[in-house]
Amino acid sequence: MTYNLIVADASPALKKLCQSVFPADSFKLYLVDSLEELNQLLESLTPEALILSSSLLEVSDGLPQLHNKLSGSSQIPVFLIGGTFDPLPKEYWQWVKPEKIFLKPFYSESLAEAVREAVEKNRVPDTLPEELPENPSARMPASLDSTSPSLMKEIRLLIQQEVLEAERELEKRLRASLKLNPQPDRSSEEVKDEKDKKEEDKKKG
Repeated sequence: MTYNLIVADASPALKKLCQSVFPADSFKLYLVDSLEELNQLLESLTPEALILSSSLLEVSDGLPQLHNKLSGSSQIPVFLIGGTFDPLPKEYWQWVKPEKIFLKPFYSESLAEAVREAVEKNRVPDTLPEELPENPSARMPASLDSTSPSLMKEIRLLIQQEVLEAERELEKRLRASLKLNPQPDRSSEEVKDEKDKKEEDKKKG
């Protein structure tokens, strides 16, 4: 499965770093240079993760629009990149609600590992009978044909989340049932049977 990953930074350094640690066979990178480009891309794409440089957030005009897009897509984990000596205003947390913040310099593999963990957490489990089709209109009523791709993806994610919750609840109930009805200790029963047999043999003797 290939994950869509947006890298938003005006400097080419972070983009090159991401190109080196996120292999093309697992991640499709979308590189943008400004907050305006990021907002435009989010109009047509709901990525599995977003790597965002804090320098782009200095353009306050686009922050409300970005906040609205991220709020409407709660499944998008955001990884905020900041400078060691650059202050990160508290409003940044309110606008983007980052999954994790990385301050330069940082290990590139640490960023890659955090992103992989976040996208894998939202991945459809292998135990599901089948994944929903990428083209929902093929199995859905014609009345839904006009629904936007981003909305259909949100619907699929919500259904997947419901299934995950059901599986977790079932696992909890099974564990609780096993605790209330523990399996008998066979070795103890065998010892008891052997002891009873010896006592019976003594009485007969």
